[in-house]
Amino acid sequence: MAAKLLSAAGKKILLLEAKKNLGGRIHRIDDFSIPAEGGAEFIHGNLKATFALLKEANLKKAKIAGEFCKVENGRWKVNDDMVPHWDSLLKRMKDCKEDMSVADFLRIFFHAKKYEIVKKQFTKYVEGYDAADIENTSIFAIRKEMEEEDETQYRPLPDYKTLIEFLQEKCFECNALIKTDEPVLEITREEDIAVITSLAKYLCRKVIIAVPLGVLQCRPANKAFIKLPACVTNHINAAKTIGNGGAIKFLFEFDKAFWLDAKFLDERNISSPSYIFTDTIIPTWWTQYPSRKPLLTGWIAGPASHKMRNYSEKKLKKIAIECLSFVFLMPVAELENRLKASKIVNWINEPYILGGYSYPTLDTEKAGEILRQPVENSFYFAGEYAAKDSLSTVDAALQSGKEVAEEILKED
Repeated sequence: MAAKLLSAAGKKILLLEAKKNLGGRIHRIDDFSIPAEGGAEFIHGNLKATFALLKEANLKKAKIAGEFCKVENGRWKVNDDMVPHWDSLLKRMKDCKEDMSVADFLRIFFHAKKYEIVKKQFTKYVEGYDAADIENTSIFAIRKEMEEEDETQYRPLPDYKTLIEFLQEKCFECNALIKTDEPVLEITREEDIAVITSLAKYLCRKVIIAVPLGVLQCRPANKAFIKLPACVTNHINAAKTIGNGGAIKFLFEFDKAFWLDAKFLDERNISSPSYIFTDTIIPTWWTQYPSRKPLLTGWIAGPASHKMRNYSEKKLKKIAIECLSFVFLMPVAELENRLKASKIVNWINEPYILGGYSYPTLDTEKAGEILRQPVENSFYFAGEYAAKDSLSTVDAALQSGKEVAEEILKED
């Protein structure tokens, strides 16, 4: 996004990408018979930067439809049950005067045994949706997120990758140079010139460091580590106070979308499901409804994903199929026979990514303020973790790139 805007303004741009494809955690799975998102998939509400870019690219969006379903012990029902004491939790959160971790909030105000269910459900929400560890997550940030939450969700059509390809084409039109599969090893400062070392050495006046949070937080032994100049140490220390959430995504393409068959729905007395919340190891699944694409997506995030981070793909696939067997009361062998393709994307171990997306700690707001400040009018940080709003989303990344580009153009 920053490269698009700066090259359009006549700046000479070099974009270095560590991976073979642009997009980072936007990742299209090409070995399925249908488009499948290995990373970012949804537009969470009416997000201005994303909507504006979709319009500019002449791309459409599809509104998510269908029932939110809950499956316990193989029994399906529409997930519209009010969690006991949920209103009390919302009120207490609203009245909270001092920021604290979600875990401390629950320990202080909801320690009684009668609150066990609401504590469990709220923890599942924060860990699953925000990919967060409740011991480090800001209750103020979660409160703000829930207050601003828009129930309307969309998918970009045909996918997010097409949006990245549009940005890439716009960069090329303005003579920006893009080099993929070229990880940066070191950035140094020599008087007014920055020296970037990767496969080659590049000299430039300004550097936008737009890497995932996990890269800024990793240790020197990690191959993703970038040695940065001393002048940005304060910014790196700030980045290390932001939560880096883990996520593993499971994609399974079947012979047909049997979960949308009339007989299946009638037997369970539900209408077409979109999200399926389960009591299995992989707690969240979703369909492609209103599309009938035979693709099921599983999601595990937060501390639970870190416990599974070093599992082999074979082991993760076995766990996922067993979970689906419980959910659909269907033998494992039948599910395996009906399975046409599968892919598991472990974002925690993905090289040059090292995590799902950021989550808000008690220090995130202050850290963001630091990261949005240029260093010596030469070094700038951009990413979903550095945006002012809609943190952890594609929209936040687009906003951040736009703001950095505008800052550079204002200075010049």
